[in-house]
Amino acid sequence: MTSKALVRKTKTASDLETSLKTTTGVYIADFSRVTVETVTAFRNALRKKGITMKVAKNTLIKRALGTAGIKGMDAHLKGPSAVILADDQDPMAPAKALVEFHKANEGMLKVKIVSIDGSTYPGAQIASLAKMPGKRELQASVVSLALGPGQKLMGILKGPGSALAGQIKAQIEKLEKGGAE
Repeated sequence: MTSKALVRKTKTASDLETSLKTTTGVYIADFSRVTVETVTAFRNALRKKGITMKVAKNTLIKRALGTAGIKGMDAHLKGPSAVILADDQDPMAPAKALVEFHKANEGMLKVKIVSIDGSTYPGAQIASLAKMPGKRELQASVVSLALGPGQKLMGILKGPGSALAGQIKAQIEKLEKGGAE
């Protein structure tokens, strides 16, 4: 192996290890039936969504997974493998992107296994994972649930006060016009 190839291999392994340590979702997929042009377009679409896709030899992926402390994925690293990494905000985003890709390119893609926050799921569950709300959607739901009762309480408290304020204002205007008390 030439020194350039060794440096490139070491850099690839190091980059993958760093990425795996900071991600919340790891997807291993087989892209062996996909053309280079299609993979390039898919990779660009993923990048726009903050998702990273890396292709490396299985031995490098195994080593990087071990270094990152991600377990239960080694057995699925057979044949060509691509590692798709979620950003730290939404571990479900790659599932949604992979399902979209699969619909547009039927039979070209096979998700082997998924690891989200330390739990592993078989690739066959990708459609179910894609239907789950992302982290941002869950946070928005929690905020709206927390604000709901407070808004109702304010409406209840504000209602009688507004009616009383309206009556006082009407009485003041009446008095200002010289009307009787």
